[in-house]
Amino acid sequence: MNDRLMKLVIALVAVGLFIIIAYQAYAGVTDEYKTETAVIYSSADTVSFRGVYIRNESVINQYVNGMLYFEISDGSKVGNGSAVARVYDSEDEINTIQRISEVEDEIDLLEAAQNPGTTSTAQPEFISNLISEDYQTLATSLAKADVSDIGDQRDNLLTLMSIYQISIGKETNYNTRINSLYNELSSLLSLNVTEKSTVLSPDSGYFVSYTDGYESILSIDTTDDLTADEIKTITSGQGANEIKDTEIGKLIKGYNWKIAGVIDNSAHVYNAGDTVTLSFTSTPDVVNAVIERLDATESEDESVTVLRCEEMTYDLVQKRVERVEMTLNDFEGIRVSRDAIRFDKDNNMGVYVLWGQRVLFKKLDVIFESDDYLLSRITSDSDYVAVYDEIILDGVNTADYMSNLDDEGLDETEDEEYEIIRYTLEDIKDEEDTAQENDASDDNTVSESDDESANTESSENSSGGEVINFE
Repeated sequence: MNDRLMKLVIALVAVGLFIIIAYQAYAGVTDEYKTETAVIYSSADTVSFRGVYIRNESVINQYVNGMLYFEISDGSKVGNGSAVARVYDSEDEINTIQRISEVEDEIDLLEAAQNPGTTSTAQPEFISNLISEDYQTLATSLAKADVSDIGDQRDNLLTLMSIYQISIGKETNYNTRINSLYNELSSLLSLNVTEKSTVLSPDSGYFVSYTDGYESILSIDTTDDLTADEIKTITSGQGANEIKDTEIGKLIKGYNWKIAGVIDNSAHVYNAGDTVTLSFTSTPDVVNAVIERLDATESEDESVTVLRCEEMTYDLVQKRVERVEMTLNDFEGIRVSRDAIRFDKDNNMGVYVLWGQRVLFKKLDVIFESDDYLLSRITSDSDYVAVYDEIILDGVNTADYMSNLDDEGLDETEDEEYEIIRYTLEDIKDEEDTAQENDASDDNTVSESDDESANTESSENSSGGEVINFE
């Protein structure tokens, strides 16, 4: 084969190979993929129902001739024989007793705020930060309607603000205000208000200052026989016993209690023994519970459920019936649409993601599945899908090619095309080597004119020709 022609063919094949590879790479990275951004998502099975609180309760009965003043808040634990309320002749006397308590508290607060041991070491910046923290705590409690500790939070904030005023020199002391309060206190005490009688707790337990007529109807030990109709009757406010005038409150025995309701479990999501969380309309607190009983009824979409709880708070003793949300399997992970799921050659479940101009296969660690999506565990392992990855939904065939090209070589079709080009180049190179060997064997018979011609061609090649190295 003519040497010049052979070099031209080699150059054309090389250019063709370059164009094929460049086009495939360009086509792979310029496909318009439909993607979704991987984000953190929470998913859970939830059901809402009207719940009935069930506790072991005993009524406190005592005839009262006068006005009751409860000294403790609902939900407070009391001992046997401790005072839960005092009886006064009138509401004015109760207001006087309350004001005496308020004045005494303010005196204690101001005297603590101007204590030399406190003010001499108080740093304004430090106190200011504490005020900001307490203010945020107070604001958060108000926003959540959680007022169980609002009095203590208010007093703490007032104390800090009073100390701050002295630390920055705004106030020297609070003696004027304290003296005024002492004068008011003396005036209030001179009224000689005393209680007519005291109500004592007949037993130990958690005190509640009201009764609703269900105390003797509902108990923890009778929940096995509770029916859907009975629960509906209670949630509608019917079926309670008449409340007597002598009932001034009740005691809840122990911290264990239950809540019953009628739920739709037709999908068989919930089972007896499941651990769930309960949230309520009356409190921001979330309570852990165990499904103790879950019985189907004649209606397919109604099941009686009874849950056991072991957390007692002020809010949880305030009502007999309220709206409850029960949550099972509360998972948090990276949300992945089912349309994006693929499997690699090792049968690992995963997705294709765009990584700059590359397409990578990333595995999934599934922790939750639904009909439309699943959640993959959040992990720092780069082999798994991560937050903010661009997950490919459409264009997976191209993604498959790009992944294989990057990690495993070309696919079967492209491999055949590559082999044809590779074998063609090798054949041309073999022919060139053979021709060079033949030329070398005929060196002794080459004429001077041939040598001059060869030298001329060599000079031409060295001055402007492109040498392609296949080695």
